[in-house]
Amino acid sequence: MPAPTRIGAVGYLNTRPLVHGLSEDADAGRIVLSYGSPAHLADRLAAGELDLALLPCIELARIPDLEVIPGLSISCPGPARSVLLVSKKPVREVGTVALDPESRTSNGLVQVLFDTVWKNKPVYLTGDRDLESSLAIADATVRIGDKALFEPVPSGLHVEDLSGIWAERTGLPFVFAVWAGRTGAVDRTLYRRLHACRRAGKQAIAEIARDYVWEGRARPEIAEAYLRENIRYRFGSRELQALNGFLEAAAGCGVIAAAPKLKLAFHRWTSCHDRAAATAAGRSST
Repeated sequence: MPAPTRIGAVGYLNTRPLVHGLSEDADAGRIVLSYGSPAHLADRLAAGELDLALLPCIELARIPDLEVIPGLSISCPGPARSVLLVSKKPVREVGTVALDPESRTSNGLVQVLFDTVWKNKPVYLTGDRDLESSLAIADATVRIGDKALFEPVPSGLHVEDLSGIWAERTGLPFVFAVWAGRTGAVDRTLYRRLHACRRAGKQAIAEIARDYVWEGRARPEIAEAYLRENIRYRFGSRELQALNGFLEAAAGCGVIAAAPKLKLAFHRWTSCHDRAAATAAGRSST
């Protein structure tokens, strides 16, 4: 019996429709499923502790020899509500920024926006999960995930929605994470299973939102609106264009050394059905 595939998923609400039902595969011994922050998953994949992860997309430039699973991502066509820059002063006056320790892609995105949109070059520091602690050491801080979505920002602070600004400036969605792994980590059976989980998750959004608990409390009205209105799970031609554009912009301002040439897993497969379902330019799940 082959060893189970070690899969890491982001532990935030926005992941849940992508992995809906995947615990059944873990119970059957086909996979080992674990959760963590985007930064933690990237470190574990780089260390060889995972075969497949919902990877912060900027890590495609830092971890070699990865394949992207076509058709699936965590992306936003506009404001995300869960990826914010919170600051004590207007963004063009910011001199220091505390980066979110849980983030990789959003930390890169804020640097791209400061460089290309706000024409400002602040000093970047390591921040804290706690908003007050981060703003005690910097003019602004990046906040991602459930804490950004569910914790109200105190009055008097400035808030920028990072993917909303990206979409406004580029006319494209922003891709935060993709399923990515080492060559051969995903076969056709697992590929189809991941897509089936996404389809099941889409039908179960109300249930997911109702059952999701953060800091000991369910907030279904916030969670359901967020999953339906802000988050998308496709990875088609526009998402591929957006991801390549972001990686090129990140390389242009020195966040990464160079924009990688993305490798899609479907190039290994010969089935016409799989090629049609997984083509980079077109058909993907919505």
